[in-house]
Amino acid sequence: MKSVRQPLIRLMMAAVASLSLPATAIPADVKADVFFGPDMSRNQACDNAREAAKAKAIALVNGENISADQSMHCRQSASTLREQACEVHRNALALIEGRIRKSELISKTVKTVQGAQMCTVSMVVDVVPPAVDADPGFDMRVELNRSSFRAGDALEINITPASPMYVSVFNWRPAFSRDNVVRLFPNDFEKNNFIKAVLRLPSAAADKADSFELEWQAPAGLDKDSMSEWVIVVATKKPMPWLAVYGIQRFKEKLLEIPADQRRVVHRPYLLMR
Repeated sequence: MKSVRQPLIRLMMAAVASLSLPATAIPADVKADVFFGPDMSRNQACDNAREAAKAKAIALVNGENISADQSMHCRQSASTLREQACEVHRNALALIEGRIRKSELISKTVKTVQGAQMCTVSMVVDVVPPAVDADPGFDMRVELNRSSFRAGDALEINITPASPMYVSVFNWRPAFSRDNVVRLFPNDFEKNNFIKAVLRLPSAAADKADSFELEWQAPAGLDKDSMSEWVIVVATKKPMPWLAVYGIQRFKEKLLEIPADQRRVVHRPYLLMR
């Protein structure tokens, strides 16, 4: 019996050791610039630059692409500062698709460029590639009825699935620092989120109380006539319980708990004006 148990014990120990091995991280050298004006502090601008650098690192390691409609939306703004702000928000959202083990700030400089200030950071970021690859067949198309809205306008969302899926829809408001990701669907009026064909939200059968009418809500002290907001659609192969409200960081952590081959995330920006 002794000769039989020893190999079994060694095999079990080897299995435990393999489970405890950390995932391999890939270092990436990146640089990011963020323009800022008098309505943003230097510290906030440099924090945004660090987030943008981390997003670039993830894109380098994971091969992430930014869709054309998102880039087009960012360029609709008349000013360079607004375009840069949209870029920062887009990059912050891109972090949901990657995991960073650690990051090191190599340098940080602030200088005046074209009548505005710019913070430039250089970093080394250790990115952990996904444990599993995304399922290319598990996909969807998301379309909004408009790319810009005024307060009181109704938002409509069309979702076309490539295969059966459970979908949840969220509204991200980057202007707010807390509780800025709000679940729009499923809700008290429309609870069935399993779809096989095109889904229009709100549905024609829904009560008028379920209308996605946009309101101008801004943090105290925000002196702007427009803000970039986002619709985030999360598709999963299995039903997933979601809270009604998240902070963006907790929302990203929640998404990363779902294996990459079990989810698909699509985000669409829009401009909200007073």
